[in-house]
Amino acid sequence: MLELFQRGGFAAYPLAVCSVLAVGIMLERLYTLGRLKRAEAKAFQYLKGVFASGHEPNLGNREIAGAPITEVLHAVGRIGNEEGSSQSAVEIALAGQRLRLRRYLSTLATIGSTAPFIGLFGTVLGVMRAFQEMSRSSLSGEAMAAGISEALSATALGLMVAIPSVIAYNFLLNKVQAMLLDIQFHAAELVEDTANAQRVEQAA
Repeated sequence: MLELFQRGGFAAYPLAVCSVLAVGIMLERLYTLGRLKRAEAKAFQYLKGVFASGHEPNLGNREIAGAPITEVLHAVGRIGNEEGSSQSAVEIALAGQRLRLRRYLSTLATIGSTAPFIGLFGTVLGVMRAFQEMSRSSLSGEAMAAGISEALSATALGLMVAIPSVIAYNFLLNKVQAMLLDIQFHAAELVEDTANAQRVEQAA
């Protein structure tokens, strides 16, 4: 792969930057999504237990701070306790969590869609260089081979950056969608638990 970058000409430089960015985003998202998924499961179990015991949950608890469902319940508490207000708060909070979970994915998608075109640009430059060198040199075969090598290397580099980026984007996007469904389910259940607890308090 290093040899391809060395032979890729001008296009190799932006493709190298794209590859580093793509790998960084993949690793960061895998780590962050994994951490948030564990935090979400832990917070949900904690909150269910608190509601089941008839107590009011402490959303400032360090053990559940930062979990998506905790942020959703914070939003419900800020906007109000009426049914319509709670539903609106959940929707707003879920939209915020969607942005949080999908962070950097648009950049990864852009890399996946742009890298082949950068490689194609390098291919065009390589072919142009081949013909220019051929017109200046009597060793036309060797000059043509060097230019074609640069052109094909740029194409290969573009595909090598784009294919993993697209695969990673789709994988991470599916992971985000699954997490959002879990958060939505947890939010609906816990908001209902909150409403039930408030009705019990009012009746008492």
